Amino acid sequence: MDKYVTKFYRLNLNKKEMPAAQLRAVFLTDMHNTAGEEETDEILGKIREVSPDLVLCGGDMLVGKPGRTVLPAVRFLKRLSKEHKVYLGTGNHEYRLKIYPEQYGDMYAKYRELLSDTDVVFLENEKLHLTCKGIPVELNGFEMKALYYHRFRHIPLPVSEIREALGSPAEDALTILLSHNPAAMPAYYAWGADLTLCGHYHGGMVRFGRHHGLISPDFRLFPGNAYGLFCRGKSNVLVSSGCGEHTIPVRIHNPREVVVIDFYLNEQE
Repeated sequence: MDKYVTKFYRLNLNKKEMPAAQLRAVFLTDMHNTAGEEETDEILGKIREVSPDLVLCGGDMLVGKPGRTVLPAVRFLKRLSKEHKVYLGTGNHEYRLKIYPEQYGDMYAKYRELLSDTDVVFLENEKLHLTCKGIPVELNGFEMKALYYHRFRHIPLPVSEIREALGSPAEDALTILLSHNPAAMPAYYAWGADLTLCGHYHGGMVRFGRHHGLISPDFRLFPGNAYGLFCRGKSNVLVSSGCGEHTIPVRIHNPREVVVIDFYLNEQE
């Protein structure tokens, strides 16, 4: 029995500066060291079936706890990067390894070093311009500070912090933002990427309907932004339930997933 589902989204975008085109991306997030050999085989098989043009990862591929190993995440990303170039954002687990070396030692440095000879591209408060199937694409990776992940307390993220880290999204490209935490959705809309990709909530553990989950990592009950595609104006935010879990490995009506996004640019009606 499959441990993962493939979830498809279609995004119609009107980009006057660009020609009509189609592009397919795969999005993976929140692996949390759960991909052994069998799980990796299944995920890679699902990715081969959909033949993506871009493979994007949204962070928390490992578990950031003292004494834990980064090797399961490294092994998964090495196998994935043999078949696709992988553009990797960071989540709160990677971020805590970086900012608390007194607690985690050189775990994050080892993680980066072990992936240094692969086709994995880290995007940590960085943007990258590339051309894919003739389409200009701008990939942005935003690394959110630890205070925005506090439990029992929600601190709104000002859009100015995204602008300070990344500038403004390009007007003449398909713009994608990797930013792990969907709690900052108002800031993502204000920044204005065509699509922001998030994870972190694990679908709320138990999913209710299209968007609601049982609980968020900051211990809000029944969050309405735990899962799915959200749209405001020309900006879209997609929240994935992710590929793994940790601490409380519970999923009800909320399967692990490989997300496929089909972009249709300037499609004629």
